[in-house]
Amino acid sequence: MTQQAAIQSVLITGAGGNLGRKLTTHLLAGSWCKRLVAVDRLAVPATSDPRLIAIEADLADANDAGWRETVQGIDAIVHLAASNPLPDAPWSDSCVGFDMTLHLLEAAVAAGVRRFVFASSNHTMGQYKDEPLAGTIGPGDLRTDLPPGPGTRFFNGHEIVQGFAYGASKLMGERACCAKANLSDGRFTSVSVRIGWCQPGANDPHTLNTSGLPGEQPGAGAEAERDLRWFRNMWLSDRDYAAVMEGALLADAAGWPAPGIVVNGMSANRGMPWDLSESEKLIGYRPKDDVWAHL
Repeated sequence: MTQQAAIQSVLITGAGGNLGRKLTTHLLAGSWCKRLVAVDRLAVPATSDPRLIAIEADLADANDAGWRETVQGIDAIVHLAASNPLPDAPWSDSCVGFDMTLHLLEAAVAAGVRRFVFASSNHTMGQYKDEPLAGTIGPGDLRTDLPPGPGTRFFNGHEIVQGFAYGASKLMGERACCAKANLSDGRFTSVSVRIGWCQPGANDPHTLNTSGLPGEQPGAGAEAERDLRWFRNMWLSDRDYAAVMEGALLADAAGWPAPGIVVNGMSANRGMPWDLSESEKLIGYRPKDDVWAHL
């Protein structure tokens, strides 16, 4: 399952969003990425770097030549695009998001893409925030091989909601990526990263709140304090985000237990439930930041 050649060209979907812009900036700051294709439904801001090719296309349309043609000749894909990236997305949006993942996976395998990095989410395990699952884990116990618990219960600034649809779509995306990779005999490898909370802009830990949504007002009371700790422990700094995604792109798959793997992607937040030992072992991810050092 070893990578046969170095990854040199990368396609990013959802390149105009928060995570897409941050990853694009990081990859262009380095030298190993020789070609970067940025795909989004809306035009991606222009840059003077000749390595960047911006494509306006819709992944929800399986026959959109705008994105299908760009997959040809690409070494690796980072799939960040979502129909609705918020954890309270309805089933209609989440189903479209899952369809987008299936469309891209099929095209990637057919085109000979070698590495597929899927932006999964901490919300695949969101039910571990509350009882009864909360009582089954302690610091570092939330591993990717535990039974999934998609759907985080949170206050969205107006009411208590539970984001089942979003979490389930990410979980099924992981399964689809692993299935495609495991059927390829190692020609196609995938890493699904359960991304923590990497906020838009400055990503200041002080703006993390009990809703799990950027810009919303926090709740109050004992339950809100517990929720706030959960969301703070999911913090992923900008530089750690760049590191986990670069590790997922470049890691040698030779030592992996299977061609398709799932890893956690949070910063090194002291006392958090998320396990990062497999992330280090499989993709060499060693986060530098700790939310509690900033608070």
